[in-house]
Parts: sequence; structure tokens; C-alpha cells
Amino acid sequence: MSHNPYAPPDSKVDLAHVEPSVPEPILKKIRNAWVAGLISAGITLVVTLVAISGVSLMGFTAWQLLDVIFILGLTLGIYKKSRVCAVAMLGYFVASKIMLISETGKPSGLVTALIFIYYYWQGVMGTFAYHRVKKS
Repeated sequence: MSHNPYAPPDSKVDLAHVEPSVPEPILKKIRNAWVAGLISAGITLVVTLVAISGVSLMGFTAWQLLDVIFILGLTLGIYKKSRVCAVAMLGYFVASKIMLISETGKPSGLVTALIFIYYYWQGVMGTFAYHRVKKS
């Protein structure tokens, strides 16, 4: 018998199915975007709960709980590297800030909003770059 029972099995490795490694800066942009989404959802939840308790804050009502759920859904999509969710989160955040400023008449939180917009924009760039790398 020439067959060695202790030899490792022979296998063909098809390198065409090996996923390309995604550079860390791309993954970091995506991670920062979904972390910003979690922070945004958390802030919205806290302000909404305070508004529900009877304190009037920026016109928030119990309906903003749906806003929290929507933000969390988009955040999950960004976590899963969805380009659609990243673009939707950026657009939704900008639209909600414009509506909030138009309702209150004050540009309160503008610096914070610009920071969130930056991270959401980075998430858009990161998800598109991720899919470009995966496609190649």
C-alpha cells in the first residue's frame, strides 16, 4: 500500500471564489456611519421620551418614536454595507434637520448636524467603495 493514512487530503483551491480583502479605511468609514446612526437614534429617543413626559422640546411628540425606528433600520442597513441605506440616511438626516430648523425658526445644533452629515457622507463613500472592491 502506497497510501499514507496520515497525509493531509488533497484539495483544489479555487481562488476565484476567495473574497478580496477590503481596506481598513473603507470599513472604518462604514463603521463610523453606523455608529453615528446609533448616536442619532439615541439622542432622538431621549429627546422624544422627555417630550412625551410633558416637557415641550422642539415640537417633538410620540410620533418621533417612528423616527427612531426608521433611523435604526437605516443604521442596520449601513452596518450590512447597504449603499441604499447609506444614501437614504444622509438624505433623511439633512431633510429632518431642514424641517426642524423651519419649524423652530432657529438653527440650533447646526455644528452637531454638520458633524453627523460628515459621518453619513463618509458612510456613503465607504459603502460605494466597499462594493467597488467586492466587484473587482
